[in-house]
Amino acid sequence: AGFSVGVAEKSAIVDGSTIAEGDVLIGLPSTGVHSNGFSLVRKALFEQAGYTVDTELDELGGEKLGDVLLTPKIYVKALSPLFKAGVVKGVAHITGGGFIENIPRMIPDGLAAEIELGTWPVLPIFDVLEKAGNIDHKEMYNIFNMGIGMVLAIDPARKDEALKLLADNN
Repeated sequence: AGFSVGVAEKSAIVDGSTIAEGDVLIGLPSTGVHSNGFSLVRKALFEQAGYTVDTELDELGGEKLGDVLLTPKIYVKALSPLFKAGVVKGVAHITGGGFIENIPRMIPDGLAAEIELGTWPVLPIFDVLEKAGNIDHKEMYNIFNMGIGMVLAIDPARKDEALKLLADNN
């Protein structure tokens, strides 16, 4: 298990309260399942499909399933410069509950997010899970991050600045 801890001045805490209509959402890529949905992962891949952690699947580029499932991602280095520059108005870590539960948590009452499916690559592990567990495609977005591990709300006037800071920090 892993986690990150930080300290912030109360005035610098990003709580989503300044999110406004027209702000843009930027999705940061995940490296895979991360830490959410592992009860279903175990059931679908190990119980139903009969795979093991050593199973190598062509769909996963020949990597061992266990390695793919345990690929970590911590966003601190990528996000710190954005927080320091004050460009982030809201942030949602896409964990258990997928998009449906996590993105609304950062958005003030009276607003909603519009997300265009297909505007980012869904990682192969999610296709493997969907097929092995016979999981409804839409339900996958209720459970998993589907290739987006973090979503940021940004003022559209600062979108290019945010994207540059992200690119500069890989």
